[in-house]
This record gives sequence, structure tokens and C-alpha cells, in this order.
Amino acid sequence: MGDHNRGKVIALSSSFAEVGGFQIFMDKNRPLLVCPTYMKENDNGDICVSDVGAVVVTDAGGMLRFRYRGASRNINFEPYGLCCDSVCNIIIANMKNDRIHVIDKDGGFLHFVRYEGRKKPRALCVDENDNVYVGEWNTTSIKVISR
Repeated sequence: MGDHNRGKVIALSSSFAEVGGFQIFMDKNRPLLVCPTYMKENDNGDICVSDVGAVVVTDAGGMLRFRYRGASRNINFEPYGLCCDSVCNIIIANMKNDRIHVIDKDGGFLHFVRYEGRKKPRALCVDENDNVYVGEWNTTSIKVISR
């Protein structure tokens, strides 16, 4: 869970009691996270966090692995919801340009997820068969994308 005021990652138990956490820093003691929004622990133990203009991925100890800032510098990238599939790919909703990015566990861009009627994808999750569920901004429907 992201702590909006402190740029911190905290771990909660199933009863929502804080059981751990850490402030994440990068070089020169600057906070790595500016405004963490969504997060997911990947099956490889990495912590994936959507933040302002980037998805920040750390290892389980809070050490920076990489920042993903979008497939191209020419595209406005503002990540929102994110999830991870069974092979540790990271799936990211970019509501600003109606795209869903898929990157590998090391931050390499793989492809965009395409589906009919795409409009401001915001919330994502993946089921046990790697189907992607997409909640879109200001709608009452959830789209299911078979992969």
C-alpha cells in the first residue's frame, strides 16, 4: 500500500494491520516515489508501483530495479492501475492515451494490449488463466480480454 504523504511502501496483514514497510530512497537520499498510486507484488517478489510519470519497480528489500516511463518519450505516460501475469510481465493502464502497456519483469516493453472500444483504462487485474479485466474511467462495465 502506498503512503501518499511519505512516499513509503507498507505491508499489511489480511486484517489490515501494518506488518512491515520501508521508505524507498534512490541516490543522495532522495525519495524514489513521489505519489504512489497503485501497487502489486509480482510473483518474483518485486514490488511494482505506479507513480507520477513512471512505474517504479523495486526488489523485495526496496532496492530500485528499474523505472518504466512508457514505450516512447513522445507519448504522455501517466500510469494508473497495474497487475502482473503468471510469467511476471507487468500490465499497466495508461488512461491519458487509452493504452495498456505490457512490459517484462526487467522493464522491457513487449506490446500494447488492444481491444474494441478502448476508452480510458484505469483499473486492471489478471485471473489464473491470464485473462485481463479492465475497468474504464466513468463507465459501469468491465471488459475481459483473453490472452
